[in-house]
Amino acid sequence: MVARPACRSVSINGGRGGAGATTVAIHLAAALAERERAVLLLDEHTGNGNATQRLRLSPPYDFEEALRREVTLADVIVPAPGGFSLLPAAARPQVLARLNEAEAAWLAREFDVVSSDTDWLLLDTRPVTEPGVPSLSLAADDVVLVVSERAESLTDAYATIKLMASEYARTEFRILINRVRSARDAGALFERLQQVASRYLGNRVKLRLIGFVPEDERLARAARLGRTVFDAFPDAESAHAFRQLADAMLRWRRPAGAADSAADFAYRLVESSRILADRLQR
Repeated sequence: MVARPACRSVSINGGRGGAGATTVAIHLAAALAERERAVLLLDEHTGNGNATQRLRLSPPYDFEEALRREVTLADVIVPAPGGFSLLPAAARPQVLARLNEAEAAWLAREFDVVSSDTDWLLLDTRPVTEPGVPSLSLAADDVVLVVSERAESLTDAYATIKLMASEYARTEFRILINRVRSARDAGALFERLQQVASRYLGNRVKLRLIGFVPEDERLARAARLGRTVFDAFPDAESAHAFRQLADAMLRWRRPAGAADSAADFAYRLVESSRILADRLQR
C-alpha cells in the first residue's frame, strides 16, 4: 500500500492590499480542486473583502472558538463554491501563543483529522505590518508573494522578504505577478524586485518567478458576483492562467524542512505565534 503524500502548505501574501492575493488564493484553490486535489483554504483575514465574505459564506463558528475547544475544528470549516473547503483562521497571535502543550497537541490532532484527506493547505495570510508578521506565513512550507505594478506592492514585497529573511530565517520565496498586461511586463517587474532584494540582502534570499495572471475585467466581474471565474467565465484569460499555475504547483519540489503532516503544521503555527507574541511585547 502506497502512503498518501503529506499535505503541503502554501502561504499566499500580498501586502497591504491591491495586489489581489485573496483573489489568487481563491482561484488557486479552485484550480487545484478542478484537478481533483483536495484543498483546504485557511482565511487569516478579518472584515470586508476576505475570502469568506467574497464567496458569500457564513461559517457558524470562528477559529478562536475552536481554540477554546468550544467546538471542533471541523465545525468551523465550510464548503466553498469551486469544490474546496474554507477554514476562517483569524486568531490573535497571543491566543495561539498561550496554548499549553496539551492544548497544542489537541490542535495538532484536530488539524490531522480535518486534513486526513487533504492534499493542499492554502493560506490566505495577513500582510507584514509593524510590529509583526503573520503567523500562518511562518508556519507554511512555501511562501508565495503576490506582486502587482502598484508601487506600494513592490515595496511591501521587499519588506516581507527582508523581515522574514532577517527575523525568521526564511530564504526562499516564490513570486507571482498579478494584474499585468503580458509576460514581458511580468518579467520586468520580477527583475525590479530581484534587483532590490539582491542589492540590500545579497545572496541570502532566493526568489523564483512562478508565473503571472493578466489583468482581466471578467475576473473582477466574477468577484462582484461572488463566484469564481471558472464558474462564471470559464474561458476567460485569467481562468487559463490560474489553471496553468495549478499545473505548475503540482510539479513543485517539496522544500527541505517541509512539515511531514498537518499536525506538524499546527505545531509550527503555535511556535511561530509564540515567537511573534514575544516580538510584540518588546
